Amino acid sequence: MKAPEVIWALVIEMLEEVPVHDPEELKNFVSALTCEEIKELLEEAERYFGREVEIMDSVGGVLFHGDIHGDVDTLYKIWEQVGIEKVLDKFKLVFLGDYVDRGEYQLEALTLVLALKAMRPEEVVVLRGNHEPPEWLPPSPHDFPDVLVSKCGPSKGSEIYKVALQLFDSMPALALIDDVVALHGGPPVSKVMEGCEGEDCLKELDRKSLEEVLWSDPDELMGGKLCSWEDPPKLCVGSNPRGAGVVWGAGLTREFLERLGSKYIVRGHTAVDGFALSHNNRVYTLFTRSGPPYYNANAAALLLKRNSFNVIVVPALPIL
Repeated sequence: MKAPEVIWALVIEMLEEVPVHDPEELKNFVSALTCEEIKELLEEAERYFGREVEIMDSVGGVLFHGDIHGDVDTLYKIWEQVGIEKVLDKFKLVFLGDYVDRGEYQLEALTLVLALKAMRPEEVVVLRGNHEPPEWLPPSPHDFPDVLVSKCGPSKGSEIYKVALQLFDSMPALALIDDVVALHGGPPVSKVMEGCEGEDCLKELDRKSLEEVLWSDPDELMGGKLCSWEDPPKLCVGSNPRGAGVVWGAGLTREFLERLGSKYIVRGHTAVDGFALSHNNRVYTLFTRSGPPYYNANAAALLLKRNSFNVIVVPALPIL
């Protein structure tokens, strides 16, 4: 049996050898991994996480990504439009969660973001989404466990999924990039209502606050408007038809950003047509995959450079 430090060294080497510049090479690499290698990779990747909140500046440019859901082909199409060398070697990267479920290349998407984190740990942020769930709040559909069982069998697949859950629990739910708050779903509404101040609004999330961060949606993207920008937060929260998290309005966005001293929220989660703006253009929503079951016409990422945003949009890949 190899010593833990030997396994760690081998996994670092494995992650650093992931062919991140080409989607087909990535797929071939992941396909060739043994089930034990997958397990070790997920176990040791935890070492790159553990911070409650990731903090990073935007010097040199930051590229934000929304939900990927196993669609690495659309992701690379966006990167090609930006310039893949710039993406992988120059710009800092923020991933807003939802790497697995629904898509054809779920394990590939997860391996990719973990490899990028290993290669550039201080310049890549990998947040958890609601599809990187705590064990007590599983999403539906959630077919990532089935992917693992299909590849590795019921016993080993279930064992690897338990390791994946531990990895997901180590991932941060929020990040601060200058005056931008990055998260998957929405603000920790409960903490805002309790009167949190500064970065304390992002820390020590209890179950309720974590659910809000992973699952919530802005009202304007859910077919209604709960309140105005000037309204107090207590008027700006409603139930979410998803059955988890909340729907929140503009007044709560204002209060949250003011308490943090920030200007924008960049999020994923909602299946928009590439990107959408809401709440006085202070909330950017990104969706970085295409194809079923959403059939969105476009996918998008968001580049923050020199204090300005540039949305990168590509048309959805044809359905074969």
